[in-house]
Amino acid sequence: MTKNSHCGGVPDIAAPFIRAGNLIFVGGQLSLDANGRVVGEDIATQTRNVFEAVKGHLAQAGASMADIVKHNVYYDCGDADEAEFLREMNRVRLEYFSSPGPTTTEIRAGLTVEGALIAVEAIAALGGDKEPLMPADHWTWSERSPFCQGWRVGDLVFCGGQRSLDGDGRLLGTGDIEIQTDNAFRNFETIFKEAGGDRNSILRQNTYYRFLGEGHDVTDYWEKMTRVRMRYWATPSACGTGVRVHGLPDPDELIQVEGMGTLNTEKQRLMPADHWDWSIPGNTFTQGWRVGDIVFVGGQISADANARAVGGDMASQTRNVLQFVRNTLHEAGASERDVVKVNSYYCAEGNGDQIDAVNQTVADVLREFYPDPGPAMTNLRVTGFAFEELLIEIEAIAVLN
Repeated sequence: MTKNSHCGGVPDIAAPFIRAGNLIFVGGQLSLDANGRVVGEDIATQTRNVFEAVKGHLAQAGASMADIVKHNVYYDCGDADEAEFLREMNRVRLEYFSSPGPTTTEIRAGLTVEGALIAVEAIAALGGDKEPLMPADHWTWSERSPFCQGWRVGDLVFCGGQRSLDGDGRLLGTGDIEIQTDNAFRNFETIFKEAGGDRNSILRQNTYYRFLGEGHDVTDYWEKMTRVRMRYWATPSACGTGVRVHGLPDPDELIQVEGMGTLNTEKQRLMPADHWDWSIPGNTFTQGWRVGDIVFVGGQISADANARAVGGDMASQTRNVLQFVRNTLHEAGASERDVVKVNSYYCAEGNGDQIDAVNQTVADVLREFYPDPGPAMTNLRVTGFAFEELLIEIEAIAVLN
């Protein structure tokens, strides 16, 4: 396993990329200079800088942009016209890819450095048996794109953001979270069937959804959405991360789901004792999975066995979450030294100084758990989580040597 030097925009223990065997994990890249200051005031400049950074890290790992099988774009357009912002971003982004390109997911979220407009993370796969996944009669993008819906790499399956769109890229189920969830998860399952698997092949699923309510409505909305999601879940389910985001590319879009899985049926479910639990009784949800040398840890939160938030500040919640991550890793015979990728989602509002203070708090606690150099990381600000009073959610991928 190769860990490279530090990268700006994330805690200074983070590596910009890690190569583990034939897989390369690139952490969230921002348009920053060597001192961590944002470079470029427009989305075109920042997009080019970010993709050049991704390209450079891959080159150091012995790979190229053509080896990317999955990439996520997180953007913050502020008060700008979102459609024009995304067109300009895509104009530059498409210079870096040819068909068949990687999967793609685009999410509007808060970034961790004031003035940053875009962050990109990626997974690349070298060599091996690779197959792009493009099911017939599937939804498609409204504009021509080189991107794929999924990739099979050996036994691994990578699925891009699945949406409630039709074959012309038009949104289905405007204003209805249940219809959009049903469509997105049906499409999600279709990708794994196209790879030769089924819903039992799904090991990790990330759900990004838009909801701006407060109080008890937060959990009520999550449960309403989740009861639809459960129609498509195996028993026991994939591990998952569910966060409320600022928005999605279509202004009326409410949900997207993306993730990873395996065609290997030999796998270990990770359910540590005395762990937190969800608000839906009698569930068959899962904290993590191990398949071969890969460990997926689903989004961990600072909650108790009754889905109530524990800890009233960011430091204590982050520490609780990282302990839950550790416990799940230990169930798989792994530790923090095996972690190749961490994604942290947290709530932090206010000006640059206030956001910097929260970033520093999270970074300080991460240092308590992760050796230097640590894993590749992506940190994002979101609008909330499944339950009230939660401040942070963290997921991880580990590869055992």
